[in-house]
Amino acid sequence: MKKILTYLLISISALILFSCDKPAPTQLIDDTNNELEVELLNKDLDNPHSSGTDTSGITQDLNGITNLISVSGIKITTENRTGITNLISVSGIKITTENRTSEFSLAQAMFFDKNKPIRYSDGSILAYETTTPGIIKFNGLEARLDTFKIRYRDLGIPKVAILGQKYVLYNILWGIPDPFYFSYNSSVSFEFAPFSPGENISFNIPTPQEIVGSVTLTGNKRNQNLDVVLSWNPIGNKKITVIVGLMRPNQISSIPVYRMKTKDDGELKIPGRYLNQLPLENFEKIVFTFVRSYEGYRDNGNNELLVSSQSIHSIVIEIP
Repeated sequence: MKKILTYLLISISALILFSCDKPAPTQLIDDTNNELEVELLNKDLDNPHSSGTDTSGITQDLNGITNLISVSGIKITTENRTGITNLISVSGIKITTENRTSEFSLAQAMFFDKNKPIRYSDGSILAYETTTPGIIKFNGLEARLDTFKIRYRDLGIPKVAILGQKYVLYNILWGIPDPFYFSYNSSVSFEFAPFSPGENISFNIPTPQEIVGSVTLTGNKRNQNLDVVLSWNPIGNKKITVIVGLMRPNQISSIPVYRMKTKDDGELKIPGRYLNQLPLENFEKIVFTFVRSYEGYRDNGNNELLVSSQSIHSIVIEIP
């Protein structure tokens, strides 16, 4: 069980961005030859303290979201939307390592109180404290409350902030500990019953078709000639996201390096320069995370809901 949990942390931490001292725009690189969009997520790989340490599923920019319901760590782009009150998300996760694949279903819900900010040492806002305003259910199963903490860096010093409590459900191997199951190409029901006077909210969240990835990695880091081809089952429309992360020896979290977006056509050859320019001599493993997602906005009275669901497949490979 400990090993399974370890790789669950690897998968989630590969997708978050709490590796910088403060939130900053990531660098966008366009590779027109491959119709590939690439974001550089971490420029500080030589720093031994640099890591994708938070496993909550929240990206570093929490300022514009009051309430967040998330299960995956996928970045939800909200820069062009204002007044977002709730974000709801569900995910199915597969993690492959040493030719063995484990499957998980994970759900989290975080409600933020914007009157209670948590700040960096210079006064800028890192996040907000959480509140638990009601009862949340996924597929009819009531979510549990758990301590919600994030790891971050402030003036180069690793720190931990306790935000409060979060709602959580996760399933690891046949209902341990929660009998919550993510259904692919189907739907997951969501219910919210507030403690204070107000209407209950309920609806179904559409889920994407399962994504199943594979990686062909050739060359070696000593000769700086690594070459990688990613393959997956295509569905022929929209795009998928691929997160590339690195792991140091004897560590269980990965450092997110690139976020790539490409057509959902079944194959991606990553240009060698993206890997061979990295300080790979300091790392032991590389993690490729395939993400197929659904996103949509939903109006509920005066509240706007951002609804998201994801199929995630992370593959952990020793760097040759």
